[in-house]
Amino acid sequence: MTNTEQFLTNLRISAWSTSGARFNASRRLKLRDLFSTISISIFAAVGIGLAIVQKIYGLAAGTPADKYVTALSVCIGLFVIVISLIEWGASNAVKADALLRNAEELNMFQRKIEHVLARSFDGEVFQADEIDSLRDEYEAIKMRCPFNHEPIDHHLFLAERRLSPEFLNAAKKPRICWLRAQWVAFVSFLSIGWHFGLFWIVIALLLWMTPWTAG
Repeated sequence: MTNTEQFLTNLRISAWSTSGARFNASRRLKLRDLFSTISISIFAAVGIGLAIVQKIYGLAAGTPADKYVTALSVCIGLFVIVISLIEWGASNAVKADALLRNAEELNMFQRKIEHVLARSFDGEVFQADEIDSLRDEYEAIKMRCPFNHEPIDHHLFLAERRLSPEFLNAAKKPRICWLRAQWVAFVSFLSIGWHFGLFWIVIALLLWMTPWTAG
C-alpha cells in the first residue's frame, strides 16, 4: 500500500468513526429528549394528583399530612418548571437532528473515499492537491455541524465495531475486549437520563414517606 493509499484509508476510517459517533450521539439525544418529556409530564401529573388527593381526602388544615402534601406538591411544581427550562435550553432534539444530518454527510464522504481508494488500487495516480482537497472537505463537513458528539458516543462506536478489521491490533485481535464493550454500552445507556432516574427515585421515596396516618 502506497503512502497515498494509507492516507486515504486513514481518512476513510476517521470519517467512518466520526459518522458512527454522531449517529450514536443523535440516537442518545433523541432518547434523552423523549425520556425527559415523559418524565416531566409524569412529574407534573404527580404534582397535580397530590392536590386532587388532598382535596378528595379532605385532609384537615394544619395537620402534618396536609402540610407535607402541600409542600411536596409545590416543590414538585417548582421542580418541573426548573427541569423544563433546563431541558428546553439544552435543545436536545435540535442537536440530535443536526448531528444526524452531519453523520449522513460524513457517510456519503466515506463512500466517496472508498471509490477514490478503489481507483487508486486500480493504478490511478492522484495529485497532492486532490488529496488535500479531500482532507479539507472532511474538515469542512465536520465544521458544518455546530455541535459535537461526546466521548462516550465515540467509545460506543469502537465497542460496536470492535471486530472490524480496521480496529484489530497487530495480532488480529480486538483492541476492546467483550467485557469492556458491554461496560461501554451500559455507560452509554445510563448517560441517556440517569439523573431523571434519580429524580424518579427521590420523588417515589417522598411519596412513600407521606404521613397519611397523621392527617
